[in-house]
Amino acid sequence: MRQRATKTTRLDRTLAALADPTRRRLIERVGRRAQRPNDLCRGLPMSRPAVSKHLRILREAGLLEAVPRGREMLYRLGRHPGALAEARAYLARVSRAWDRALEAFKAFAEREDDDR
Repeated sequence: MRQRATKTTRLDRTLAALADPTRRRLIERVGRRAQRPNDLCRGLPMSRPAVSKHLRILREAGLLEAVPRGREMLYRLGRHPGALAEARAYLARVSRAWDRALEAFKAFAEREDDDR
C-alpha cells in the first residue's frame, strides 16, 4: 500500500506548536513583554538549546518573532496573528459541529423519554 505524502499546512504547524506545554508557557511569558532567550530559560527544567528549539518552532508557526536589539535578540508575539486566527476559526468550526451533534442527541433522547 502506498502512503500519500502529506503537506504540512500553517494550521498544522500552529496546532503542533501549541500542543506542547513548554511552548504555551513561553508564549505566555512573551505575551507579557518581549524577552531575551536567557530570560525565557529561567525556571524551565531544560537547557538553553532546548528552549531555543522551542522558540524556533514557535517562530516557524508565526506565533513569535525574533527582533534584534543591539547584540541581543528579543522574542515577542508575532505581529501578524494569521496563524492564530486560522486556528481559532478551525476550533470554532469544530465546536459548532459538536454543538449541533449534541443538540441532535438531546432532541433524540427527549423524544425517547416522551415515547415511554
